[in-house]
Amino acid sequence: MSRIRDAAIMAGRTVRRLPLPKAFYTHTLREARRPMPGGGVLKRHAVDVEMIDRTRCVWLDRHHASNGVIVHLHGGAFLSGPFPGDWAWLSRQADAQQCAGLLVDYRTAPDHQHPVALEDVEAVLARLAGSGALGEAPWVLSCHNAGAALALAVVRRIRDGVGPLADIPEPALVVLMSPWADLELANTGMTETGRRDFPQERRLLTLAAQSYAGRTPLDDQDLSPVNAHLHDLPPIHLSVGTDDIFLTDARVLRLQLEEAGPEVSYREIHGRLAFLSGLRPGEEMGRLLTEQRAAIAKALGTD
Repeated sequence: MSRIRDAAIMAGRTVRRLPLPKAFYTHTLREARRPMPGGGVLKRHAVDVEMIDRTRCVWLDRHHASNGVIVHLHGGAFLSGPFPGDWAWLSRQADAQQCAGLLVDYRTAPDHQHPVALEDVEAVLARLAGSGALGEAPWVLSCHNAGAALALAVVRRIRDGVGPLADIPEPALVVLMSPWADLELANTGMTETGRRDFPQERRLLTLAAQSYAGRTPLDDQDLSPVNAHLHDLPPIHLSVGTDDIFLTDARVLRLQLEEAGPEVSYREIHGRLAFLSGLRPGEEMGRLLTEQRAAIAKALGTD
């Protein structure tokens, strides 16, 4: 029996490592997409959909914008999103601060390649700044997964006064969650804990990176912020799960940020920090949300 069991275990491990059809990866992510929040969020907030330039945006409690705005860039490997966890996180934080939340539903690959998503975010921020929504009160930029690459490109461009972001006030805080900071995936093969391997997730991300980048080299600093100059950025709260494929990316990014000079708060939680199916329950996630809430309150001046 032990031989049969061992053979079954080895067969299972082999099957998990076999490449799947490309369509499987993209279909799985797209099926998880939730363009509108679920019923619980709809009950707690006034929800408004607005097209800004070519970008679909969804407001939570826009009437609270005078108290501050949390602008959220969802994850989804540039192929999909937002997910239930994006809505749950934004709802919880906007509720806690009694401020407005804005989810930017930027366009994704394969129909829209770089720099479309970045230009979408820039256009939204430029319009908000022009209308006074980002000027009358402080604002926070939050992001998860692929959204982190966009967020770090945006704050660098605000710092440098580039293009439509030249006159935009910088965010009072950037909240990075499980950031995808290196589209070359140089670090995702490292299993620092010795407990995890991610063959299917690496394949998905490899396909996603190629699909989104198009002809742009993957080491371009607007795609892979680990290759960018990260000095003179606003305060940053960075978090990751110890079972996340981006664990090493987050640790490398933390060191780079600390060396570059921005104020950095860092938190690792056990398990995964994933938004695909919603916010993970548990004490550690609760502590992280509380820590983020305090950082956002300090940034918005509501503490």
